[in-house]
Amino acid sequence: MVRQRSITDKEIALIKAMCLRGMMNKDIQFFFNRPERPVNSGRITDIKNGTYSEAANISPVDDNALDKFLKSFQQTETLGTVVTFEGRPSTPVGAEPMSKNTLSAMFEKNSKGIWHFKYGESEKHECKENFTFRHSGKWLRAVAALANNMGGYIVFGVKDKKIVLNEIDSESYKVAGVNSKDFQNADPADFTKIIKSTFDPTPKVETGVFEIEGANVGVMYVHQHGSRPIIALKGDGEFVKEGDIFFRYPGQSARIKYSDLRTILDERDRQAREQMLPMVAKLLQLGPRGAMVADLATGLLIDEQRSIIIGEDLLDQIKFIREGEFDEKAGEPTLKLIGEVKILGDAGSLVRKGFATPTDLINDFLEGSSPYDPKDYIRCAVEVGNGAWLPMHFYGAKAGLDSNGLAEFIKTTKATEKRMITYVERALGKNGPYQKATGGALAPLENIKAGRKVEPKTAQEALDLVRAITGLEERPAPKSEDLLQILKNCWGIVEINKPRGLGVIRRAIARVDELYFAGYCN
Repeated sequence: MVRQRSITDKEIALIKAMCLRGMMNKDIQFFFNRPERPVNSGRITDIKNGTYSEAANISPVDDNALDKFLKSFQQTETLGTVVTFEGRPSTPVGAEPMSKNTLSAMFEKNSKGIWHFKYGESEKHECKENFTFRHSGKWLRAVAALANNMGGYIVFGVKDKKIVLNEIDSESYKVAGVNSKDFQNADPADFTKIIKSTFDPTPKVETGVFEIEGANVGVMYVHQHGSRPIIALKGDGEFVKEGDIFFRYPGQSARIKYSDLRTILDERDRQAREQMLPMVAKLLQLGPRGAMVADLATGLLIDEQRSIIIGEDLLDQIKFIREGEFDEKAGEPTLKLIGEVKILGDAGSLVRKGFATPTDLINDFLEGSSPYDPKDYIRCAVEVGNGAWLPMHFYGAKAGLDSNGLAEFIKTTKATEKRMITYVERALGKNGPYQKATGGALAPLENIKAGRKVEPKTAQEALDLVRAITGLEERPAPKSEDLLQILKNCWGIVEINKPRGLGVIRRAIARVDELYFAGYCN
């Protein structure tokens, strides 16, 4: 039985003619690659040699036919982020998701002369007729859904599917163009800002605009995120609620089903184990006296008794070796430890790399970590937090700021006036996270006040416990680190079972921050 092949006789004839004309394989690929059917260089060589399927029995087209094909094949032109094409677009696809060839291959003109987005709605494609920053919930939902699945495209300026008499109408997925100039005039930072303030971790997107016979179409490519799941930090209308986790299903972006969330978490655990096993094996080989652990998030190199602080400028580059074990390799930046190294005690500030995120604010507060630049964390809470309850007073104390100093620093940030007022009021204690405990939170509230040990076992117990912490009217008997440990335990339970409850925990974190650290320097 002859195996079914994906390249047609006509395409083989064209490829053979191109080879006879002396065209390079990479240039030939340009004309025949498609998203669903890549044509690699080796396949072209097989066609040229006659070893691919029935290629040996297929004659190349003549020069006139090849010239006609090349002439009708209109390449797209790229003008910054704007791609324009007037005639029938080509079908080849480049390696990059936003390349001109990839984008043009997504559209085709039907027999009635109407341009369509040919992939419609799928697990990797979502169509939106218009775009606006004002009501962004619809497309933000799609961003998170694609990032949590395989990644894919959101196309703006394309009509939705239309059914007439139980058949798909010719107007389905028609290219109509976006009405407003919002997408075309937007800076990439505008998209990043709103996405970063809505989700954690932050999905990575690329955007582009192009014109099809006078109609402007916006395209956003969403990369699959390596640290899924993406969770909503805050709500945006009816389409995105705080704690939401979305997933791209065929034809829709919906709240994730438990089985799909479980698959994501299991895959994350598997990858973590695969990354850790070689390091664990090496540690066992060296023994506790012959190894130290480098925390590249904080720049701290530690063992049981010692710690070494690594400079921020080296964190992204260095590899560590012991003297006497140096095996030089070109292009391998290393830090060679020779002789005695000055050891910093607990008073040494930790070093952070990159930019602070809401996740950093929460995690480092729960761990009691000292950031390299605590003002960066305060700035993140004000500019990116978008009203979410995040710790501030702890970082104000680390920066040497009392309540008034914290309020004055907030006024120097680039936050909107409304958000600035909100956070200044929080800094001065005029608007706090306290919320009176009721119902199931009353019993754990009394236990916390009395200093009794509390250990949540279910998501509901965890939520009642954090509501009790939010309802504390004054500083209770337990130390701050004891309450932080309770909050960490609650976070771990709720994150898996009821992720929408994470907003409730953030409020409790802000209450502990207020009780123990507000006005710390007064």
